[in-house]
Amino acid sequence: MAPTSTTWVLLKRMIFIEHDASETGGDSFIGGKNTRDAVLAYLRTLKPDACFANPPELSSLRILRPMKFTPGICGDVTSAYIASGDKNLVALFADPYRPGTNSQGGYLIYDASKNSLSTIPQPPCDYDREDVGLGAVVICLEEGAYVLVELTKVRDSEPTVAALYTWQSSTTEWVIKLASFPPELSFPNHFFRAGTCFPYRGSRLCWVDLFKGMMVCHLDALLQDGGRPEFCFIPLPEECPAFDRVQMSEQTYPLEAEEFRYIACIGGVIKFVTMDGYGERPGHEVTLTIWTLSQNLCSWKKDKVYHVRDIWKSESHISLGLPEVLPSFPVLSMDEEDVVYLFFTDLNVTEDGDTEFKGQCLIRVDMKHSKVSHHPKSADEMPSQLFSSEILASECTAYLQGVEDHQVILLTMANNV
Repeated sequence: MAPTSTTWVLLKRMIFIEHDASETGGDSFIGGKNTRDAVLAYLRTLKPDACFANPPELSSLRILRPMKFTPGICGDVTSAYIASGDKNLVALFADPYRPGTNSQGGYLIYDASKNSLSTIPQPPCDYDREDVGLGAVVICLEEGAYVLVELTKVRDSEPTVAALYTWQSSTTEWVIKLASFPPELSFPNHFFRAGTCFPYRGSRLCWVDLFKGMMVCHLDALLQDGGRPEFCFIPLPEECPAFDRVQMSEQTYPLEAEEFRYIACIGGVIKFVTMDGYGERPGHEVTLTIWTLSQNLCSWKKDKVYHVRDIWKSESHISLGLPEVLPSFPVLSMDEEDVVYLFFTDLNVTEDGDTEFKGQCLIRVDMKHSKVSHHPKSADEMPSQLFSSEILASECTAYLQGVEDHQVILLTMANNV
């Protein structure tokens, strides 16, 4: 197919590390003095192979190793998971590592402008830290520099104390600073779990629990000697109820907030989309609502509202013979105002009570012009969307080959098969 152009992509978060078939004689591996050094040495042998396509097609970032098999000492490091992105950069966990754990792995930083993959070791082992979800934010600085900030909490601290590890590409070392959680998240409402994170306007870092709200910290306080980081808490819009995971019934509410809520910084503005009534009201009463946060992060403004029943009534939905089932996992377009993508899974429950998979598709909803289109996907194309959010909207393709005007040339995934 002919090359196509786009400014953003829908990236699959989960990436399996594969053998690079073009490499020969790459089975030799020189490890380090210990497991940690060996894993870092192994990560440095990896290289990226990006397969980008226009939305609503899904894109993937392949990671290739030169050897046929993962070295024995690095046996657990067989995949990566996208944590966050900013401009041309995408930060990934080298699995199974996650913030606040001492598992093998570390970080990989993909730079689309250079088509390169760099490595960051995991922070020093510290059994006094606990995880608070997907807490790693990458933020671009000037002249190609970047910062990675990892949010964890001090174990058994009361009130809750955050442990922030910061890595600067210019200094290549981890620095830890402590900060109190905002009072809104103090006991008994202290259970905060970041499901997504992103930078805001190059100066602030945001960690979001879509059941509760957003924690925000200034970058300068982390980078300056003697700086003391502080958090502020941004609640969800008043019309959007907060949920307490400890008290929630799994039969009543979704397992993950990402099933019906999404937030991102798009063009320097924080946008939030929610499926109001999801899991609480009949499907025909559920609505899609987009909110915009003011630049001073003080107030939410309601933008567009769209009824899910209008998706079911659309010619696109009816022509495919799809049932009136709720879609899930909304994602906002990064270059089209009031456009939302949703994932639709068609399941059939047999007389024996077994669930059969019939098909999946990506639904594009243009709320401004009331247009709906469905894009069927094969099981191989789609990540599992039943229990977890596995897609990240990224603008990294706008910086391919250093292009700054957001006009880029992409190869379709079909050309990479």
